[in-house]
Amino acid sequence: MFEFTIENKDFLNDFYREMKEYVKNSYAFTAKFLINPTLMENYKEQEKLALILLNKSIYQNIFNTMCQLDNNMIFSAMSCLENALYNIRLFYVLKLNKNNLYKYMTDEFFDLKKCEDIADKNTDFEEKTDFSIIDFYKDVKRNNRFEDIKAILPLEIVDGNLYMGLSNGNQLSEKLENKVRGYMVSMYRALNLHNQMFFNGGLDPEFEEIEGRIYRKFMDYVRYYA
Repeated sequence: MFEFTIENKDFLNDFYREMKEYVKNSYAFTAKFLINPTLMENYKEQEKLALILLNKSIYQNIFNTMCQLDNNMIFSAMSCLENALYNIRLFYVLKLNKNNLYKYMTDEFFDLKKCEDIADKNTDFEEKTDFSIIDFYKDVKRNNRFEDIKAILPLEIVDGNLYMGLSNGNQLSEKLENKVRGYMVSMYRALNLHNQMFFNGGLDPEFEEIEGRIYRKFMDYVRYYA
């Protein structure tokens, strides 16, 4: 399993283990919502199926992100995370507006960015969050595409040596561990926003407890790194 060795390593490793539990229960919660006929009564069967499959893809990619991290395959993990974030963005606009869902299912030239721009214009400032899934997605994509090699290369250097294997070896550079640290907490925030698209009023009280636990960990993280 991936483990942090940098400053605050005990806390970060606890957060990482808590994050794994959160991801597993988050998927169970969202999947339960999407197959509930009462909660999804306003959607046609094909529409429900599209949302179910998209949600499944989000979590498959996040599970794969965790698996790649556990094998120190950091850049492979970035690819999985990039796909997860794109699908979270897509799920948001489809769930927000059924017209978007219809366009997505029928128009081969469906434009996610255009839908996001329209949604952004129609959202009150008070409702917006300081955390942007789109900006996080762009950061992951930039690193994964090696658009800025000057920023990426130092992440691969450990004790002055460039690691060239498929994985990043048994020891990661401090810079790379800090990158993973930032991605881990941002992945939590992205999933937290995704879960807000679902009603949770007694549907799964156990998950509400898990949400509260990981949120307290996040607030501890803020105190460490603010």
